[in-house]
Amino acid sequence: MPFTTANGISIHYKLEGAKGPVVVLLHEMGGTLDSWDKIVPGLTDGFRVLRYDQRGAGMTEKVRARFSNDTAVEDLESLLKDLKLEAPYHIVAVAASSTIAMAFQGKHHKDVGSLTLCNPALGVDPSRAGALNDRADLAEREGMRGVLSITLEKSYPPELTDKETYEAYRGRYLASDPVGFAHANRMLAGTNVVSMLPGINVPTMVVGGRQDSIRPLAGSEEIAGKIPGARFEAIDAGHFMPTTGPAPLLALLKDFLGKQRA
Repeated sequence: MPFTTANGISIHYKLEGAKGPVVVLLHEMGGTLDSWDKIVPGLTDGFRVLRYDQRGAGMTEKVRARFSNDTAVEDLESLLKDLKLEAPYHIVAVAASSTIAMAFQGKHHKDVGSLTLCNPALGVDPSRAGALNDRADLAEREGMRGVLSITLEKSYPPELTDKETYEAYRGRYLASDPVGFAHANRMLAGTNVVSMLPGINVPTMVVGGRQDSIRPLAGSEEIAGKIPGARFEAIDAGHFMPTTGPAPLLALLKDFLGKQRA
């Protein structure tokens, strides 16, 4: 169970695959590196695959100081440096973690080989920040169970997967640190990277889930349209795409990443 200290915190990570370009998998808010369990085995033949629990999530250190998207980017920078992983990096992000992927690419144009944004949430304008901050306050007061009705129950209808998969995800979700979850919500409330879309200068694929009730398919397609040369794909999946639609997502990743490697 690998851990390392990067950017001043203990980070839990997994690095799999013996050789090939580096693929970095960024999990969703409320998720963990386990969200990628059904994706990683299909990528390790041709890539070194890095996934990690983000600050305050999973088994990474539970911080109490609030943090920004810049801090999350610094965590990734420090982890890549600590593990001595060389560019180019092919970054795959889900939902809110797309803000980390895009900000990292903005700072490291020459080091990013490609971006894949799954049901991307690119931050909010100030008029919508209040809802995220209220959700953060509720999580801190009542724990993760207190926010289920406005988070998981809307994002992941049980019928999208088999019962075992759903219960495993729900169990990990409830086990999340509510303070870390709150900080992640506040981070998103203070972030908006939409203006960066036209400046993305690497091969990019945007994937939308047809069963995503949180991030409508048309919204993901609109994001793809603002990125020069971006590829847009729609698959049968919900908001938490690697869990609710692993097979079609993996097929797309193998095709897209394989072309970048070639």
